[in-house]
Amino acid sequence: MKHFYTLLVALMISVTSFAQLPDGSVAPDWTVTDLNGNTWHLQSLLDEGKTVIIDFSATWCGPCWGYHNTHILGDLYDAFGPNGTDDLMVFFFEGDNTTTLQDLQGTGGATQGDWITGTTYPIVDNTGDIFDDYAGAYYPTIYTICPDGILVESGQSSFTSHLEMAFGDCANSISGAAPIIAYNGDATACDGGWNASVLMTNYGSSVVTSATFQVTVNGVAQPDVNWTGSVATNGNTSVDLGDYTGTGSVNVQLVSVNGSSWASSAAATIAPSTEAMSLIRVNIKTDNWGEETSWSIKNSAGQVIQQVAANTLSDVTEYNWWVNVPATGCYSFTINDAYGDGLFGSQWGGGSVNGFANVYSYNDNQGQFSTIFSYNGTYDFAVESAGANVTGITVDVAELDVVSSALVFPNPIADQAALSFSLAQSQPVSITVHNTLGARVLATDLGVRPAGEQRELVDFSSLNAGVYVVSIQAGNAVTTLRVTKQ
Repeated sequence: MKHFYTLLVALMISVTSFAQLPDGSVAPDWTVTDLNGNTWHLQSLLDEGKTVIIDFSATWCGPCWGYHNTHILGDLYDAFGPNGTDDLMVFFFEGDNTTTLQDLQGTGGATQGDWITGTTYPIVDNTGDIFDDYAGAYYPTIYTICPDGILVESGQSSFTSHLEMAFGDCANSISGAAPIIAYNGDATACDGGWNASVLMTNYGSSVVTSATFQVTVNGVAQPDVNWTGSVATNGNTSVDLGDYTGTGSVNVQLVSVNGSSWASSAAATIAPSTEAMSLIRVNIKTDNWGEETSWSIKNSAGQVIQQVAANTLSDVTEYNWWVNVPATGCYSFTINDAYGDGLFGSQWGGGSVNGFANVYSYNDNQGQFSTIFSYNGTYDFAVESAGANVTGITVDVAELDVVSSALVFPNPIADQAALSFSLAQSQPVSITVHNTLGARVLATDLGVRPAGEQRELVDFSSLNAGVYVVSIQAGNAVTTLRVTKQ
């Protein structure tokens, strides 16, 4: 799908020097000692009927760091490892022997951050020889090894995809209840307050009937939350963990399930909210992999106000979306990058460029009121969020009286449309047309127009049927009309 992150020797070596072990190969055996001094033998784990997942990564690898921070492998280990159903093992193998323990700790010179804190599964350093045995060619390389020793390159897959490979494809089975939790509460503090909750999903073979959660906010333990109910296999429920104030970090530990000890965790950073008006502009320029970018604006109940899905945007293209949220209150903006490297395209060379993302709110005169989010494309991310505390309602962008009497006829449009508007004073004028994804599809510079009534024909014949947004810019002001192409 994207850029291969090849092995570093001095800088890089060619991927043609290696060939990944093909799916269906027998996994080479190994014995290793992790950072805690525990010794592990692959064949012994397989003989116990366990599926084994190996994440070959390097501390300097951006995509490795992005995938590591999805906590997918940690969730698998928590639910199905020794502190869960004990049907699976997960290992982090640092495959570049030139890196150091300090790099794993996040304090060295070749690292993306602290790889150790919060990682519950074993970390093994200096596994370059094993990486060679597995014909490693790039980082991250993630293998799933079935109890019969046959491997498949499972890669940076979703939780459910890994689950299917680890148990369905391996013909392994899950023993008992196996819940995991994911934070689904507020990500921003609106007026200083926020609600914490987790989604608990049971991937095991038995019903979850009770659970105990430990909550820590900014390192301070909160009262335990005890839950009772019924979550069947493949079912889920949202557990309310209470209301809190301030900003910072929240950590949730699922410590007991059906009266037995358990270990599943979820964490989030609670960001402050920016005061905003209801008219919001999302301005994004994609890097060379536009399909990886998606975004959403949601209200405090988690309902989507507007969103753009992955595999939608074009490469190296600037987009603008106008969003008028329906009421005052708390809203969250979230931008996702499927690969985990944000819009930091220039790191991949070959003429690749950085993108950017900005979110602004506007007042009735369409003057900028506040900056809700700003990202300059110079660092990796998988997910970024920001909050908006909307305290005032702006008139809809289609109603702004920047230029008066703006009309389009006919509407719906067949091929050409007559756009009429009135200027209070002589100004430079331009017309742009965007589709509903925010991509500009037509643009016309009309030059300086005199004050008074204006009329301009816009040719829509080259466009597909659908809804479009026509923007008239007069000086620094913009008014917008929605039209339909038949």
